[in-house]
Amino acid sequence: MVMDDLVVKPMSSISCVTLLNRFNVKDVGVLEEKVVDLGIDDGVKLLKASLQSKTVLTDVLLPLLKPEGKLEVETSYF
Repeated sequence: MVMDDLVVKPMSSISCVTLLNRFNVKDVGVLEEKVVDLGIDDGVKLLKASLQSKTVLTDVLLPLLKPEGKLEVETSYF
């Protein structure tokens, strides 16, 4: 699991329940899993934001979110 500040944590049942409690989530039916493929330009944006912010994923990915909830990111790879 990757947190908004780019901290990587192991994905366990306990860590999921703890995270849901921390954000006061009552209805787990509204949760969605997102898989994002990032290109080089997006990686550079994440790197720059990581030096300036504690909410890196929100700062970089939220502006890319389309109204229908899909991310618009570059898909070229190294």
